[in-house]
Amino acid sequence: MKYLKKLSIYFAIILAIVLVCGFTVLVIKEVDKGTFYDLATSEALAFCLQLGMAAFTALIPYSLSIATFLSFWAMNDEKWTGFLRNWVIGLVLVLPLSAMTYYYDWFIRPQTMAASVDKIIEIKQTYPQSLADKFSIDPEEILHNIPMVMPKTKLIAQTDSLETSFLADIDTCGLLLSMLPDTLASKAYDSYQLETMGVAYQYAAHPAASEDSLMFIAHTELYRYAITAWETSTELQRHQKEYFGRTLNTICIYVAYILFAFLGYLLRYKPIKNILMVFAVLIAAAWICHEIGSIVQEHAKKLNGVSRQVVDDTYKEIEGIREKERNADNDSLNCFHDNLVYRDNGECPTRENCHQ
Repeated sequence: MKYLKKLSIYFAIILAIVLVCGFTVLVIKEVDKGTFYDLATSEALAFCLQLGMAAFTALIPYSLSIATFLSFWAMNDEKWTGFLRNWVIGLVLVLPLSAMTYYYDWFIRPQTMAASVDKIIEIKQTYPQSLADKFSIDPEEILHNIPMVMPKTKLIAQTDSLETSFLADIDTCGLLLSMLPDTLASKAYDSYQLETMGVAYQYAAHPAASEDSLMFIAHTELYRYAITAWETSTELQRHQKEYFGRTLNTICIYVAYILFAFLGYLLRYKPIKNILMVFAVLIAAAWICHEIGSIVQEHAKKLNGVSRQVVDDTYKEIEGIREKERNADNDSLNCFHDNLVYRDNGECPTRENCHQ
């Protein structure tokens, strides 16, 4: 069990260093952005800590890889049986660590990111709160429709629903394409990029519909379903990317443990290789420090992107409500005009006379 103790100590020390480095990078970036001028120092530091928690599990594979390499590099046993024994013992740390990472990424991180987005919106003061209140729009509802902050069950259900809708749109595009003659079908197939979506090229050798109907199918119906399929595909990719992202850190833990265990064990007891490994470790350390900064900054950018999307989606909701109101007003005006016309003609305006 000495190996497990050594691995755990290495991992704890390296993870602490990595977290401090990541937090320092975030503080420096937020100072540059002026966050510490907008908030009190304690509140700004708490905000940086909140941002860092979104990237917490992404830093675990890096820490584990270094700890694993150092642990196996320092092994005294030269036999493969000793390597395998220590490797199995190391799973006592790796298995609970991966389970914790999986749970955090699926159940804790979305809540942390939602809280961070709310704070970013509050700091930037870009959210149209007065308009949202006027049109009874709940920002929390809009926020939780974004894949990055969705609960696990909702993300999986949304992904399955989008995939079903996408396949249905693809089938409809293929059916409409098969009604068109070769010339129209080829032009629509290329213009709407149906091949990219996975639609097989087909056409009707002897179209049954009239020329006007064929033009309507090619330029209206097929276009509408192709656009819908592209929009659904884009949304589906966003959900699938988020699903993969929540599983990636867990996979990386096992990959890092296996790879760096072999690497550390194989590169021992040869002086030249040891000297080279010192330089390699220094280079790797510099690269990892750079990656740490990139990871925490990337997660911070994602949170800023989500905050902008919440604002944009709110404006879309407002515009949709306004459009409905304008349509309702136009219907009322048309109804009033028709009533006047019927009265001038000596007819009694009824509900059937009025445009609904």
